[in-house]
Formats: sequence, C-alpha cells, structure tokens
Amino acid sequence: MFYGVAMDRASAIEHQRLPLIGHVMALFAMIGLVEGGTVERVPKPLHRAVLRILRTMESAVRRLIVAAARDIVLEPPKPRPPKPRQKPSDKAKSDGEARPRKKRRPLFNLFDPLKRLGRRFRKKKRRGPEPRIHVLDRGPDPRIPLFLRQPPSPPPEPVAEKKADDGTVNAKPLIRRLMAVLDAVQDIPRQAMRLARWQARPKEERRPERWSPLRPGRPPGFRRRPIHEVDDILKECHWLAIDGNPPLDDTS
Repeated sequence: MFYGVAMDRASAIEHQRLPLIGHVMALFAMIGLVEGGTVERVPKPLHRAVLRILRTMESAVRRLIVAAARDIVLEPPKPRPPKPRQKPSDKAKSDGEARPRKKRRPLFNLFDPLKRLGRRFRKKKRRGPEPRIHVLDRGPDPRIPLFLRQPPSPPPEPVAEKKADDGTVNAKPLIRRLMAVLDAVQDIPRQAMRLARWQARPKEERRPERWSPLRPGRPPGFRRRPIHEVDDILKECHWLAIDGNPPLDDTS
C-alpha cells in the first residue's frame, strides 16, 4: 500500500514536471537566448511578460520539490572532526597553488517570498504646517570681525546627466532565475534532498528560520483566471504539495 502511494506520487510529479521543462525552454526562446549566445538587455514589455510566467513557474516547481521531499528520511549527521590548523607558510603555499574556481550555477530558491503586510496597513505620516521663514541675503555683516565670519560656501557640484531611457532593462537577473528553474526542474530529487536537509535541522538552526518553505494562503503567481498553461499546472502542484501529499505512514 505504501509503495503504491509513493509510485502514484512519483508519477504525478513526473506528469507535471515534463510540461514545465517545455515552458522554461519557451521562455528562453522568448528573450532570444540560444545555446552559446548571450542577451544583455531586453525590452521592458518582454521582461514583464516573461517575469509574469516565471513567477508562477517557480511556485509550481517549488511545490513539486516539497512533494518529492515528503518521503525522504535522513539519518542524524555524524560529528565532523575538527580541521587541523595550517601554518602560515603552508597556507601561503596552498594559496599560491590554488586553481581558479569555476563559476557556480545559480541555485533555485526553495522558499516562497513572505507576504509584506506592513505596506497595506501602514499609516501615512501627515506633515503639519511648517513655519514660513524668509532669509534675505544682504551680504556679510560689517559688524562681525573678519576672523569670525564663515567662509563662503563652495559652488555646487555639477549634476550628472541622466542617461536617456532606451526602454530596455538588464537581462542578467532574469536569465539567472531561468537557469535556476531549469536546473531544478531537470533534477527534482537533488532539490528534494536539499530541502530534506533543511527540514532535518531544528528550527533555530534553519536558514532561513521558518517552519515551512511554503507560505500560507495562495502561492506566489496564483491566478483565479488562468492566462497561461502554467497557471493550471500551479494549481495541480499546489494540491499535490498540500492536500494530495500525505505521509507514507498515514493508514487512512
């Protein structure tokens, strides 16, 4: 019975995972990024359109990871022996022989952004009437000695001219998020192991210090009226992570 639940859950995750890979590749094609190429800037309307779909896609992938990590049970970590301290001479030699590190691919964010309720209920500060004080600059007062007079203020610095808005935005942050989603959806078990290691720690030692990677309520990017196929996938993934993801020891 338990194996049947696990197999059904794995098949449901795979059923939702495969379409997400195609949608990620479609977003790469929307911004014009091909294999071996680079994109520096993208138009603002295109950036908003891609980001609108990407936010929903990240929530769907995050819930697939939560569903996959439900059955992982980790053993308590073994205490590591303390590392021996290196002498300054040995450390200098190791630093001199160190090889350049490879660029690390962006990691997928396993946690939903929390809702910011402060902006909605924050009261606006009302400024009272300010006193009207007029100061007339009539030059230096001859009654004040020269050594007590303030030096003349320096001339104001020239204001740098603002660059003209060309209607584009930097595409690097968007591409990093797309690459992180693609790596996560292509290897769900690896991401589930990351989440299981986080869940195995006490709440005080977790970074971030949260009870659940998912926020309460609707997931980020949720829409009642779907505008893209990813919206329907998110609803299925959210149900799989919350309601359709019982533990294997549940005999009901």
